[in-house]
Amino acid sequence: MTNSNRQTLLASVCDFGWGSLGKFRLILDKLPTTDIVLYGCADINATVTELLSSRHRFVDRPYKKSNVALVINDPNAANRVADFGISVIYVDSLPYLWATEEEVPIRHKIAHYCAQKFPFHRMQVSDPIRDWHEIHWIDPIVPNLTDHRGGNGVVINLGGLHSHLAGNTIEDYIDLVLIPLVNILKDLNYAVYAVCGNLPENICRQLNNLLPDCPAIGRHSPYDFEVLLIRADLLITSPGSTTILQALTIGLPTMLLPPQNLSQYFNMQLFSSPDAPLMAWPTSIIDPERIEQLRSNGEDAVLNYIYRSISDAATSVQAKTEISEMIQAGLYAVPEKGVLDQSLTGLGTRGAEQVASLINHAMR
Repeated sequence: MTNSNRQTLLASVCDFGWGSLGKFRLILDKLPTTDIVLYGCADINATVTELLSSRHRFVDRPYKKSNVALVINDPNAANRVADFGISVIYVDSLPYLWATEEEVPIRHKIAHYCAQKFPFHRMQVSDPIRDWHEIHWIDPIVPNLTDHRGGNGVVINLGGLHSHLAGNTIEDYIDLVLIPLVNILKDLNYAVYAVCGNLPENICRQLNNLLPDCPAIGRHSPYDFEVLLIRADLLITSPGSTTILQALTIGLPTMLLPPQNLSQYFNMQLFSSPDAPLMAWPTSIIDPERIEQLRSNGEDAVLNYIYRSISDAATSVQAKTEISEMIQAGLYAVPEKGVLDQSLTGLGTRGAEQVASLINHAMR
């Protein structure tokens, strides 16, 4: 297709971890002849360009010249883009999370609201969208991968880590969870093949010293991350839904680390097998009852509680000891097939294709 015939997609992804970025990439892979104009936060857009520009064409063009818009998990961006007069296709990968009207786009502004399927028998659809009859319920947005081959050892993944409220909690989480995990794996003679995520440079240096034989530490493109998972024997990951669903798709044995935020807190409950041994936060650090009390105030209220609790724990010798013991017990108890509920592969795998089809139809 010549450049003059290429369609233009205006796109915005949520600047919270890398889950939205991962889903965005999978949708773009179904739109190979589309030019992309990025809208929204400069920081996440720089990361998108860094990790995806080898496969996709990002261009600098006036927003209003775009044919259609794709917005992922960012209601404010969706509302603003709709005001440009552009048809908005919205992807909500966490339709069980929201508690306030402000956490979802204004209903009449969205051309298509795509919500990712989840285990409905375990959790209800969020209040703000529960009565929306026009929702497109799409399959999980996951790669089309072959079954994992294994043979290379353990992959640890912490994902994007960043959020607008995290502050120093990233370093505190790494200190509480990642470094003890690596040391325990070494003591138990596990071969660590990769440590993935948006890790600070000083942490990468520390990990290189702890794991001199580990060939892959730090940031990886989604394409490289897929290869790491296919070759892994065991994935130990923060419970982000994108990575969980990816691991389920290829049948990769998986352990879930303590959640970094509210969506991961729910993902651990949604996607693990009943009675699976989980590395959940001790209630002395994060109290589930307090989370439920705060939920009606919106995600940010809960995030502030979670981040403050993690940072407080990082200053407590007793909490550090308790978490290290929990991690060690989790490694001893991990089932051969991991903790994920394999029956949930029935949710489907065609989400990226389904969203791309809506985009293509809107561009005609």
